[in-house]
Amino acid sequence: MITLDTNIYLLCNMFNISPRKLSDEYSGMSVEEIMEAEAAQGNAAAANFDKTILSDPIKLIELFQLNSPGNKYAILSNMNEKDLEDLLPLLSVVDLAMGLNFFTKDKLLKLMEEMPKEQLLKFTFAMFTPAQIMQLMPEAQLNKLLQSPEMDKDMELKYLKTIQPQVLAQMIESVTGQPVAGSQERGLDGQVSLNAQALLTQLQQLPDDKFQEAMINMPAFSKRAFIFKMTEQNPKLFQLFDSDAYTGIIAAKKDKPDLIKAATVLDPEQLVKMVQKLPQDLMATVLTQIDTNKFANILLKEFKDIIGQIVAG
Repeated sequence: MITLDTNIYLLCNMFNISPRKLSDEYSGMSVEEIMEAEAAQGNAAAANFDKTILSDPIKLIELFQLNSPGNKYAILSNMNEKDLEDLLPLLSVVDLAMGLNFFTKDKLLKLMEEMPKEQLLKFTFAMFTPAQIMQLMPEAQLNKLLQSPEMDKDMELKYLKTIQPQVLAQMIESVTGQPVAGSQERGLDGQVSLNAQALLTQLQQLPDDKFQEAMINMPAFSKRAFIFKMTEQNPKLFQLFDSDAYTGIIAAKKDKPDLIKAATVLDPEQLVKMVQKLPQDLMATVLTQIDTNKFANILLKEFKDIIGQIVAG
């Protein structure tokens, strides 16, 4: 049986039962017992209790005060885990995100790490700009991106045009062990000038493994700027960074409330999967936020046995 706070005044009014009679004769009795007693005494309204209440969600809400979180929880806690999981999609994105408060920050980050990369990026970019991510990304991840088979050499050469000739020369020298030749013409500052196009040609002519090594040897500041320029034109490159690199940045720079706020950008299906990881009692607690009208309708449609327990309670 499920015991709920019941609208006694409405019960009296709806079924022609005096408050005194309810107090004197029916004290401690369930709604079902009261209706049976009244029907036996010729109370036609009580005899039609099922038709009156169990087909009208509004009356069900009013009589059993389903807008009360406590009453909702009493009902939800009597459902099995599968039923609760099936109800979660009825919650709003905001309510689902609020349910994540029951996880620790570490557990939340672990769940985020396990998300599809597309969802993780939506979540991350709700808290950081792409430029901020590029500055915070560990250099090992930058190198991993440059070594990825998904990187295109022609694309890299295109963006290498934005790199200063001195840096290009340093990259070449790092893999050849030889200083690059300048034009032998010295500028006003006395420095040998470098031909950027010639340097790019030298890079292009390097074997693939040496080219990749040269890219990795690019100074970190230039490397970040170079990769950022590529991501501006091809945001999908952000997917080449490991998931734990993103959660590591989030862990270091953001607090749990920031994570909860950002989670509202996730797809509802993703949030449902996360909330389903909660213990059953906490899942029921999250579901107390469900829209009351939706809750009443689904009780009448799919949970007549639960309503029977409420009436008998």
